[in-house]
Amino acid sequence: MIYLRFKKITMNYRKLFTLSVLSILLITSLPIFAQNASDPEKEQQKSQFVGLYKYLAAKVPYPSKALFSNLQGTTTFLFQVENGQIQNVETALNLEGLSENVKNLISAYTGLSKTINGKYCIDVVFQMENKQNTLVQEKPIIPADYIKLSGLNIMAGGSPKNQNVPDNSTYKIEEVDTPPNFPGGYKALQAYFSENIKYSEEALKNKVEGKVYFSFKIDYDGDVRDVKIVRGLGFGLDEIVKKVIKDCPKWNAAMKNGQTVSTKFSYFAECRLPNP
Repeated sequence: MIYLRFKKITMNYRKLFTLSVLSILLITSLPIFAQNASDPEKEQQKSQFVGLYKYLAAKVPYPSKALFSNLQGTTTFLFQVENGQIQNVETALNLEGLSENVKNLISAYTGLSKTINGKYCIDVVFQMENKQNTLVQEKPIIPADYIKLSGLNIMAGGSPKNQNVPDNSTYKIEEVDTPPNFPGGYKALQAYFSENIKYSEEALKNKVEGKVYFSFKIDYDGDVRDVKIVRGLGFGLDEIVKKVIKDCPKWNAAMKNGQTVSTKFSYFAECRLPNP
């Protein structure tokens, strides 16, 4: 009897051990299985960006400023797609002189399918032929929920002396290929005005409201320069608006012939009395 009881216990132990091993294998295999199940979907999504690659390859030049500085390296961009529209383009890895054009171009692309909603990451590598200097390489922080697309290489051959010099002219809006724009668009610009334009005591006392019209230059690097009041309201508001414009963040510069260029720009700020 003792022997039989021992044998029964041994058999139960073996069954329990076998079941435990199977459970562990099943649990550890679940993430791999789930990941494999999502891979075809990701690959299908990536394949629908072929048009974006062709568009960028045709539109993104090797910046003249970077050529003259012998600058090469990798830039990284994050963006979201909703109903075929690219939104919230961010520069995860910025190299001054290389990143300005690309962000504008990605934001302007409209050829995506409406079925690929999601968050994406793309590297754009600028590299000069016959150059032995090391590429500027850094590791950007990419959120885990972003799908990494294949990188795009922009090559520049020959010597900078043979390349076009930077275009230092200042153009009117109608003369450029892509007009300048404030990061985040019109609503973001209005929000910036609303947050930063504060009423002067004199304007409050006289209950002054209206629009302050001004002109300014957006340089090829996105900086705001030469702010002038065209038609103002007085009572201290003109000076306040002028300072807010001078201090505003960099714009996305205009583009002409594949280069960022300077432009003359006219706009207005609407001043409304605060609610009582």
